[in-house]
Amino acid sequence: MSTGFIFSEVFLQHNAGPQIPHFENSDRLLACLNRLHQASYFSSLYKPEMKDLPQDFLKEVHSSYHLQKIENSKERRGYFDSDTPFTEKSWLAAYSAANSGLALADAIISGQIRNGFSLLRPPGHHAEHNRIMGFCMLNNVAIAARYLQKNGFKKIFILDWDVHHGNGTQEIFYTDPTVYYLSIHQFPFYPMTGSLSEMGEGSGVGTTKNIPMQANSDNQSYIRKFKEIVIPTMERFEPDIVLISAGFDAHKDDPLGGMNITTTGFEELTRITLESADKVCQGKVLSFLEGGYDLIALSESVEAHLAVLNSFS
Repeated sequence: MSTGFIFSEVFLQHNAGPQIPHFENSDRLLACLNRLHQASYFSSLYKPEMKDLPQDFLKEVHSSYHLQKIENSKERRGYFDSDTPFTEKSWLAAYSAANSGLALADAIISGQIRNGFSLLRPPGHHAEHNRIMGFCMLNNVAIAARYLQKNGFKKIFILDWDVHHGNGTQEIFYTDPTVYYLSIHQFPFYPMTGSLSEMGEGSGVGTTKNIPMQANSDNQSYIRKFKEIVIPTMERFEPDIVLISAGFDAHKDDPLGGMNITTTGFEELTRITLESADKVCQGKVLSFLEGGYDLIALSESVEAHLAVLNSFS
């Protein structure tokens, strides 16, 4: 089996334009692609094609009101919130980003890939069941999780190492014991959620875990938390698959974060995660791009992340 990789030109169509400078823009993906095309393994990756997105399936994750807001944004310009502008084709990029996870899921289900990565935008982990926020329109990783559950994967572990807490993913699965959400993030920081006390509700108590990290935490601080908390938690849960919300804005050079992880640090976090996934779910891992806003740091970290995925396929 091989490693899957998805990118679509449609992801580039969500841009606020030169009149509205924004950190989350298409240059992020273009920088990553330029870096990846220089990697010796890139041409050998399995690149599945995306089918039509089943629109009704999105209601498994988001409310009708949420989806209608996106529908109403077609061919217009404006803001969903102060951080999240939209233009004429933003809706199309958002649907395609969500759809990319389904294509990777299909490739996992059919046995064509062992793991995979989606170089997508807009990101998704801040999008709640009924709220667009924080650059995020649809919750890509949550949509993939529900799709996988519809196709035989009962227990899913979501690991989120973006510098920001994934409030949307947590909220969507907060009462669900079948999806374990674990986030390691800078705290206190946007969106001011993700404290130690947030552990789930109802049947979901115990399947949400947050690891708040102080600003300026470095490679060793993160690696220690992975070995002491993240990996033991994952192995106890015994998931059928691991999904990663792979934000790289905890990089020391990122303009929006306040952490000190290096590219080598992200490479090691990926390796530690894949070694554990080998034990608990036969290495089935799907990874989704979240944040990362310094073009050099992002592109180097994405390439290092994908190289490790490929080495485990």
